[in-house]
Amino acid sequence: MTNREFAGARTDNTLPYVLEPMAEDRRQLFTILDLLEKNEDHVVRADLAGELVGTCSRYEDVKERVVYPALARLVGDEGELAQGEDDQQAVRDALVAIRKQTLHVKPAYVHLDDPGFEDTLNHLVELIHAHVEYEDEILFPVLAALNAEERESLRSEVEHGVAHASTYPNPPKHLLGRAIVAVIEKLERGLDDESTPWHPGIELLDEALSSGAPCGPAGSANGQDR
Repeated sequence: MTNREFAGARTDNTLPYVLEPMAEDRRQLFTILDLLEKNEDHVVRADLAGELVGTCSRYEDVKERVVYPALARLVGDEGELAQGEDDQQAVRDALVAIRKQTLHVKPAYVHLDDPGFEDTLNHLVELIHAHVEYEDEILFPVLAALNAEERESLRSEVEHGVAHASTYPNPPKHLLGRAIVAVIEKLERGLDDESTPWHPGIELLDEALSSGAPCGPAGSANGQDR
């Protein structure tokens, strides 16, 4: 059996085969987290925080709409899945808080407007790390139980989910609402770009991604501790 014939095998050293379409969003997510850990400049951190909202929201959106329904059919312990869902909602609530603090606010002013911004941001980072670790260790391994047809079907659904993922922390469930939110998000991003042409955090992110930043949590050569 080759790696690609096994749903739990890690062909990109980070995600199971069926979840590989999410790898680029995951790589961007952990590149942002890594840059936040390394940078103390308030302007850079505020800029990266704004980018973190969209990237993490996309990653969570695909999991909620596609991956978790599949896991619900496979996870034997309902409590384990419920823990993942609770952790996801906690992450999303924290994303909403950061979005409110950074949306339409120039990165240079974020900390001035809210002295407690760093505490909120650090809390979000901790939640994301704990949530991803739990999924990697407890939830995603059960995908190995999928048969060949189920693997390909789920991977196709994940690809579609990634292509239509929302950058909004708590997007609507129905298609029309999601479409409206997508338009609003695009307009808001355009307004931010016009009002704030200088984005030092995004510049660092682009450089890191171009240099081939790792696609998983820090702490091991392959982004996993196992």
